[in-house]
Amino acid sequence: MSAEGPVVFDPADFGAIPRAKELRRWMRKVRRGKADRTFSQQFEDVYLIVFALAMLAASGGNVVLHLNDKSAACTSASCGWLLDTVPWILIPLLVSGMLRILLSVGPVSASRATGFWLLATPVDRGALLRPTYRLVIVAAAIVGALSAVLGFALFGAAWSTVGEAALLTLLLLICTACATVWAQQAAPRTRWALRIADLLLVVAAIPALILASRAGAGVSSSELVGTETLIMYTNGDQAGGPTGDQLRLLVTAALVVLIAGVLVSFTARSLDRLPRQSVVAGGELLAGMAGAAITMDISLLADVVAGRHWRMVGRLRSRRGRGARVQALIHREFLRVLRWPRRLVVGFGLLVVPYAVAGTGYDVLVPIAAGIAGFIATRPLMDGLRSVCRSTGLVRALGMELRELRVAMGVVPAGFVLLWSAVAFPALGDLPTTFAVGAGVLTGVVRQASAPPPSYSGPLIASPMGAIPPGIFSQPLRGFDLLLICLFPVLLGLDPLWRYAIPGCVLAILFSLKPRTT
Repeated sequence: MSAEGPVVFDPADFGAIPRAKELRRWMRKVRRGKADRTFSQQFEDVYLIVFALAMLAASGGNVVLHLNDKSAACTSASCGWLLDTVPWILIPLLVSGMLRILLSVGPVSASRATGFWLLATPVDRGALLRPTYRLVIVAAAIVGALSAVLGFALFGAAWSTVGEAALLTLLLLICTACATVWAQQAAPRTRWALRIADLLLVVAAIPALILASRAGAGVSSSELVGTETLIMYTNGDQAGGPTGDQLRLLVTAALVVLIAGVLVSFTARSLDRLPRQSVVAGGELLAGMAGAAITMDISLLADVVAGRHWRMVGRLRSRRGRGARVQALIHREFLRVLRWPRRLVVGFGLLVVPYAVAGTGYDVLVPIAAGIAGFIATRPLMDGLRSVCRSTGLVRALGMELRELRVAMGVVPAGFVLLWSAVAFPALGDLPTTFAVGAGVLTGVVRQASAPPPSYSGPLIASPMGAIPPGIFSQPLRGFDLLLICLFPVLLGLDPLWRYAIPGCVLAILFSLKPRTT
């Protein structure tokens, strides 16, 4: 306070407050003035990316069309039941995944520089955040449309049905994105949104179990209709003008555009209520994830997400340990896993994947689906082992060899894998296959968590992206290689003895060797 009274902010002393549009125009002008690449150089990179995406879309679309024709030719009751059940699995999984991903990054985010220089000013915050918000809505719409097209077309739905499903799923995920923006405005709303995401995993598990229980009936591939009948089924009579399905598709599209436009516009008005702390935290997470993606290190990507979670939690009540040496480490790992119970919920929710694949009748794909789902479910539980393997000082402080630490810190994840495999046993069918899947999951996650970082001290490889270490391209495949080796006897249809012997040898060799630290 001064002698004349408290200091009062008077906008007249600082001039008119600029609009967000003017600020963005000024920043764009400054960036263009500092650009060191010409338009032709940028066009070469953009052309390569667009050409690669076009080739991928053409080849992928051709595969989807072929599979749709094959699936639509099936006239058995099992095929109809499968097409009726898949949406009840796909939609809850999509909404649950979208809720989790968007809430982990904001969904509306901004860099620390934007938060310091712009969001702390009297400039309209909603107008500053509107471009990011639009990007989130567009991304949600694209994911919803592509997921629905793939999910319904692969099981033989008519293309009019695929179009309606894509539009409705697009609208649903846009509503989900708007709901996450509303939930970002207060921490209690975020917690309730995450609980709803957990509940949706349970909802998706129910039809998956029902579908797997009916898999014994099988999907008859012999009841196929001719090409002429298939063309009439999918295309209908095109000579008489628009059909009823086409008119319904047009009406649905108009309603989706109207509802989505109103909802997006209404949510955009509440962007100024977003707290600066949550917006900047999401930007920092995206920056860290971008750095992890450059190094192609999946474990580093998981560390970035886990680090943000624990920073937002702040602190927890400490608990007294039990035992000594190995027993104490196992107890602490058990407590650490329980401090983030949502990861366990997501892990057991991924049991939907093997049961859903088993229900489709593609038995050969069930072990692969179960192995990948189990790997994704177990990998978040390996944070302790990864921290130890990346810190030589921590290994010295614990007073044990790194091999002993890897065995001790793999006990709790091994218990989770054992329980997860036991629950997935009905979908896998027999005990040798279940053992191979469980051993592959455990060895894969342990190998990936205990892998050393890429070394930049040795010879580097020259590339258009700059000098890179030789082992950086093997980082994304680390761990999945052992999973594939353990699944080899299952995929090749070998005797049960080999399904026990090969995964058992992989387990013994992995835990007997000392992991490399450099």
